[in-house]
Amino acid sequence: MKNPQINLNPLLFNPSGERDCKLEEHGITMLIDTGNGLALFDDLLQLAGQYVDFIKLGFGTTVLYSKELLEKKLQLAKKANVKLYPGGTLFEIALHKGVVKEYFDFLQNVGFDYIEISEGTIDLPFRRRQMMIKEAVANGFTVISECGKKEEGSSCEVKDLERMLYSDLECGASYVIVEGRESGENVGIYNNKGNIDIDFLEEVKETIPNDMRRFLIWEAPQKKQQIGLIHFWGRNVNMGNIQCKDAFSLECLRRGLRFDTFSE
Repeated sequence: MKNPQINLNPLLFNPSGERDCKLEEHGITMLIDTGNGLALFDDLLQLAGQYVDFIKLGFGTTVLYSKELLEKKLQLAKKANVKLYPGGTLFEIALHKGVVKEYFDFLQNVGFDYIEISEGTIDLPFRRRQMMIKEAVANGFTVISECGKKEEGSSCEVKDLERMLYSDLECGASYVIVEGRESGENVGIYNNKGNIDIDFLEEVKETIPNDMRRFLIWEAPQKKQQIGLIHFWGRNVNMGNIQCKDAFSLECLRRGLRFDTFSE
């Protein structure tokens, strides 16, 4: 990650000393795009592209774009070395309606390289989940899977997260997202006020070794959640469902360029 100011002292650009490069397997930032136009999307990538790894087209919005617009967004993302992919809800709809092959064909035709396999809304038996990940990989996609339900009040047991993490990676997935929705409230590791279940994180820390935790992406749409995860896991924790407008804000938190993590 290049210093944008040639003569700027590195201690000002990155006071934490821990965000001096775009990391391959940890320190991941995934944004959620719920319908930005091309001009805004291009501005975002020019401004913050070097601090972003993935952008997810939220929910099922992918099919509302024209093919031309989708291809342009993909071109802009690839130029900025950012991976663009459709939200997992679209996969769930395709599976529920029995049109997974058509869905894969559609994504390949447009030019997507990444796909999300999830079960936030549907029931997906464990063996079927494994089969879907393997099938997506066999079709040339890089898979990001997700653990957890979207229903309010739902949560994922650590033992289930551990099982899915090991299984999904073995089947070919590259990362496993921990569900937090776009609200970050009353779902997953968050209560109805958006506060983190620290006991859950402690159990994850005790149960899943560090070399495996680096493949987890924690959805954290709220600032206080981002701060909490940084305090608990460190500046290079993988985080997702970050609002596009918060890309700079999160990178400042990671680097210690904001009050909340200045003395971390």
